[in-house]
Amino acid sequence: MTRKTLYLLAGAVIVAAGLYLLKGRPLLAEQPYATREAELANRNAEDLSPPEMLARLQMAARQQPDAPEPQYFIGVLLRTQGRTDDALRAFQSSLRRDDEYVPALIALADAIMMRDGGVVTEPAARLYDRAWRLDPTKVRAGMLAAMPAYEAGDVEAAEQHWAKITGELEPGDPRLGMLEAFKSQADERRAEAAAEQE
Repeated sequence: MTRKTLYLLAGAVIVAAGLYLLKGRPLLAEQPYATREAELANRNAEDLSPPEMLARLQMAARQQPDAPEPQYFIGVLLRTQGRTDDALRAFQSSLRRDDEYVPALIALADAIMMRDGGVVTEPAARLYDRAWRLDPTKVRAGMLAAMPAYEAGDVEAAEQHWAKITGELEPGDPRLGMLEAFKSQADERRAEAAAEQE
C-alpha cells in the first residue's frame, strides 16, 4: 500500500467521522441526532432503554452545564450497569459542579467502597463524614464515617462518633441493627487479619 493510498484512506476516515458526528451518535439508533434527541426528550422516562436514558441525561448535562444533578444521575445509571470506574468519574463531575451536593458525596463514597471490596477506606470515610455533617439526617453516612477508626482498633473514638449519631434514634430503629452489622463485619475482618499474622 502506497503512502498516497494511506493518505486517501485517512482522509476518508476523517470525513466519515466528521459526518457521523454531525448526523448521529453511537448510543442512539441511526438517525439524525437532533431528531433523535427531540424524540427522547418527549418520551416518558420509564419507556427509555438504558442507552437512551444515558443519552437523555447527557443531553440534560449539556443543557445545564453547571448543575450537579445530571452528572449524578449519569453516575447512578452507570453504577447499575456495573461500570464502577465510569460512575466514579460521573460522581466526581457532579461534585465539581457543587462540592456540597450530598447525594453525589454519598454515591461517590459508596462507589469507592464497592471498588475497595466493601471496606470503608479513609477516602470513602471522609466523603461520608462530609455528607453527614452537611445533612445530619444521613445517618448511614455518619455511621460509615467512623468505620476506619473502628477497624484500626480505635473503638473509643468510633463509639463516641456513633453516640452522636444514634443518640436520637428510637430503640428498635433498623439503622441501629445496620450499625451492629457493620461492626460485626469489621470484627470479622480484624479477627481474620490477626489470625493471618500469627
